[in-house]
Amino acid sequence: MVRTTPRALAFSAVFALALSGGLGMFPGQASAQATADPESVVATVNGKDITLKAVQDMQARQPQLAQAPLPMVYETLVKHLVESQLIVDRAKAEGFADHPDVLTRLETMRDSVVRTVYLTKVVEDAATDEALEERYEAYKAAHPPEEEVRASHILVESEEDAVALIQKLEDGADFAELAKAESTGPSGPNGGDLGYFKRQGQMVEPFAEAAFALEAGAFTADPVQTQFGWHIIKVTDRRMGEHPSLDELRNQFVTEIAEARIESLLEELRGEADIVTKPVDEVLPSAK
Repeated sequence: MVRTTPRALAFSAVFALALSGGLGMFPGQASAQATADPESVVATVNGKDITLKAVQDMQARQPQLAQAPLPMVYETLVKHLVESQLIVDRAKAEGFADHPDVLTRLETMRDSVVRTVYLTKVVEDAATDEALEERYEAYKAAHPPEEEVRASHILVESEEDAVALIQKLEDGADFAELAKAESTGPSGPNGGDLGYFKRQGQMVEPFAEAAFALEAGAFTADPVQTQFGWHIIKVTDRRMGEHPSLDELRNQFVTEIAEARIESLLEELRGEADIVTKPVDEVLPSAK
């Protein structure tokens, strides 16, 4: 069983109270935090300084504390940092800085940091502004603008109901008001408006075919059947679509460039390296 110490309970209580609003920020506290020098020394332990930045970083690393006013948790955080430094000092004094477990973990951490920093640099060198512009131009060439229509519809359960509604439209009824009153589809409360869509891939085929056969302002003279029911469709606008901006596609392009560059790098490294791997049945005989 894991026991919770009184200190831990108090620590949690302070944070919970701060997050719930029980400990409000007093006037001037927000501005004080904004103007405080992060390099200010908040404590000294055996000659080693603990700065305000260390306190802020510790708070930021804890999701449950990130929204708490720093003055409400300041003393607890400082106390924790002081106690942590005391333990580190004692451990070093007893030779634990050179303990095999410590050295192994440090080497593992170092390798992870080196790998991350190196790959970040590799990707930054590959994903230049010029490379992004080139990829954007290739994207536009491969995805020419497509015509889009904006349409509204009225969805009903039977062909007879749809025919009756078409007659009302021909007699002058307002399409949007009729959709609000009669449509069973989720767009009914919005007057049946479905927004803009392309010819392929966004609407079921019988619906899309009928919509794109209409001029702006026209509605279908006959009901259109799909798996959802019977539709009366009205096209309210037609336009040529536009490409997304480079900024909208930037993250996608950076990811694509990163994946391609790292794969290329790995192929190069595999070709230069002497790699020997064992099959699973030699390592785990029970896997046979």
